Amino acid sequence: MKRHPLALGITLFALAGTSLYAQGPASQSPGRVRSRAEETLEWWNQIGNKLIAMAKDFPEDKYHFKVQKDQRTFAQNLVHVAAVDYDLIGRVAGSRMGPDFGKDKHNPPPDLYKTKADIVKLLESAVADGAAVIKQQGDAGLDQSMPFGWETGRHTVHVSYIWLSGIEHSRIQALAFLLQRLKEVIQMKPAQIVLLFVPFMLTAVATGGGASSSTLARPPQSPSPEQPPTLAAALERDITAVEKRIVDIAEAMPEDKFNFSPESLNIPGADYKGVRSFAVQVKHIAASNYFIWSPLIGEKLPEGLKDGNGPEVLKTKAEIMKFLKDSFALGHRAAATLTAENMLQTPEKSKSTRLRLATFGVAHAYNHYGQMVEYLRMNGIVPPASRTKSD
Repeated sequence: MKRHPLALGITLFALAGTSLYAQGPASQSPGRVRSRAEETLEWWNQIGNKLIAMAKDFPEDKYHFKVQKDQRTFAQNLVHVAAVDYDLIGRVAGSRMGPDFGKDKHNPPPDLYKTKADIVKLLESAVADGAAVIKQQGDAGLDQSMPFGWETGRHTVHVSYIWLSGIEHSRIQALAFLLQRLKEVIQMKPAQIVLLFVPFMLTAVATGGGASSSTLARPPQSPSPEQPPTLAAALERDITAVEKRIVDIAEAMPEDKFNFSPESLNIPGADYKGVRSFAVQVKHIAASNYFIWSPLIGEKLPEGLKDGNGPEVLKTKAEIMKFLKDSFALGHRAAATLTAENMLQTPEKSKSTRLRLATFGVAHAYNHYGQMVEYLRMNGIVPPASRTKSD
């Protein structure tokens, strides 16, 4: 049975727009704030179930399709997602979870899961096992911390960060493959595909980090026929949005609390030892912005910037805020250089494409925004984005 390109497009829109239009259960009382574990569980199930639906919907005779010889097939991509999920689930649970995937635990050999039914069953098991751990551990589990290595290096992070990393990984893998598949099926030029779908991908990443209800309810604006949407414009919009979130929440923390760390609360069993202070969280976002976005325009790093925690000489709130704002100014300059023609190019001294670097900076900042929210609330401060007009 031949797969119609429109159906693939609809699947892609569903995955990219999950966080933009997702609604809670109809029976959910609008006045009740759900626990963070319930919210994390919703995200985990939502993305996982869409992947399962995609796996079931894709024709079995196309399961070994791949665009280029050095890429994973559709089947391998799905197994890779499940394998990474089980790795993360096992870390959080503190014991081995899932099947034995062999020497390369994230990329099992192709003959390990040969049929569509086997792969669908594996995905279903991974989603169900992850959901069970989230429910079992609850909010207390999300607050635990542990060493974790991801694209930003190895850090001590909250378990909530690990779950978000897994969710985002699943969505990115699905979107990446579907874009390639859609390109092959309908024979569009790369520029046309990206301009059609990138705004939805970026909005999904951005709103996943904490969009307000008013943002979710706002319908997408139709582009002016005189000014067709550009990749640079889409990125500029998302960098502006995350910049406002981060700058506002950093400004909201009083200077005498700027060096606050949850470690000082001495919460039994919380194991906050060694986590970043609020000031270092802010410097880490800024430092990461420089490391991620500088290659896009070839600018040198600021003097004294040696690692992800930022220059040690920056001590006061005013100095750190300037460092933060300057890093986002760099992001705006970097976004302006991105085009449909150069987006898949790899900058000098980087292994990632220009598009990957540009979008990852936004996603990374939103991840740390979530941690900064908790730091403010631990000090009895309502984050700016959560305040009512009377506040």
